[in-house]
Amino acid sequence: MSTRRSSSSGRPERPPSSSGRSSRNAAPPAVEDGGDYAPSPAVDTAGNMPEETTMSPPPKGSVTVGRSLEITTTPDVCMEQLIDKLKLLEYERDFCRKKKPYRKPMSRLYFAATLPSGNQSEQFFYFTGLTSWLLGLAGIDFPAPKEFDDPNLTCNNIVASLKKLGFAQPSYPAMKLTVGYGKEVCGVIDGLVDYVLEKRNYSYKKPIYLPDGYVEEAEVDDDPDMAAAEGAGADEFPMPQYADEQEEEEAYMAPAGLAPPTADGALGAAGAAAGPDAAEKAMLHSKVDPTLWKLELERVTPKLRILLNADAKDWRSHLEEVHNHSKTISTAWPENRTVLEKLRGDLNNSLEKLTTRERFLNEQFERLMQQYRASRQQLQEIQEGYNKRTEAISDRNNDLHRISEQLEEMKTLMDEKGNNISDATPVVRIKGAIKKLSEELHEMEVRIGVVSHTLLQLSLKTRRAMHSQAAIMSDDEDM
Repeated sequence: MSTRRSSSSGRPERPPSSSGRSSRNAAPPAVEDGGDYAPSPAVDTAGNMPEETTMSPPPKGSVTVGRSLEITTTPDVCMEQLIDKLKLLEYERDFCRKKKPYRKPMSRLYFAATLPSGNQSEQFFYFTGLTSWLLGLAGIDFPAPKEFDDPNLTCNNIVASLKKLGFAQPSYPAMKLTVGYGKEVCGVIDGLVDYVLEKRNYSYKKPIYLPDGYVEEAEVDDDPDMAAAEGAGADEFPMPQYADEQEEEEAYMAPAGLAPPTADGALGAAGAAAGPDAAEKAMLHSKVDPTLWKLELERVTPKLRILLNADAKDWRSHLEEVHNHSKTISTAWPENRTVLEKLRGDLNNSLEKLTTRERFLNEQFERLMQQYRASRQQLQEIQEGYNKRTEAISDRNNDLHRISEQLEEMKTLMDEKGNNISDATPVVRIKGAIKKLSEELHEMEVRIGVVSHTLLQLSLKTRRAMHSQAAIMSDDEDM
């Protein structure tokens, strides 16, 4: 859905393929340039590469006119889309690092709200510089404003340049752009970026969702007891039976690979068949000196101690603290009770004096307070009137500037027409052309006379020849 409203001129909205506005969670679209500029394909938020599609070759430079400079979304959503579009135009390379001092790239909420430092002049200067760069890409020669130029004049020039590109007149005055942030600023930059992208014949592609390539994990049973019970049937083996606990302990203490001793102390058949492997699987005996082992134990023991800190949330410690505080209060209360009661009486007397004095002062300054309230209300009304008149004056100045521009255009047109009227060069050229035509006519008349005379002589010769031939034929007949 397009986020830009149609203009007041009644022209339809731009199609989504040219506006390039998507939802907030959409990935930055991958585009191809119709000219000599082709950025690398973008990747969507899921890490998928865009699908390659063929781009329609419309004539370069055909741009929809009458578009609006107002947005229907919130400034923060518009700024997130705007940053992606500016990256398609390589603004970090061509604008931020074009000349020193280098500008910092914008954050995703730069023009959506005021800066934390509250420096609106910095935002406005960045906005004018970025607008000048975008107007240059759109084909309008708009020099970058200086830092100390008049903000109102700069904004009026920006709106006039946008009108030359075919944008509709915005419903808000140009002075609202001087704040450097908000819906108006985002709308101007977003409209220019869409214009440049459409002029460069960008086509937006759909992303291809590639497989992630991760190995699927096996399902894990949440109940290990049930899994153990299910697998018990497949891996179940008979447990050995022992006569008493001593025999069971001897079985577990026997070396690996040896059968437990029987009741008469002899090894079983497995122990007899072990052969030479019995020595490798026999029980290990320590060869360390017990005295050195004890010294090492005494040296390491202090380092192995664990200090357990008391838990501050333990109710036992809280209860003990409560008992201690209760004993301290019970001991100190009889000594401090008299002092606290005396202090309470002094404080009550002081509060009564303060209350009485406050009431007296309120009675004395009641008339002055009423006058102050009336004056403050009157000042507020005057301030509101001043603000309204200031806005009206600003609107009149905008109208005056617009009419002045129209007057200058009419003066230029009248001067051109006056110069064309007073210029005698066309008349001289016409006279020269007439003279040349008269000479050519005279020459043609002479040529016509010569040709007429030649034709007359030929006709006379032909007539004489015919008469002489007729006379000869008549003489032959007579003879």
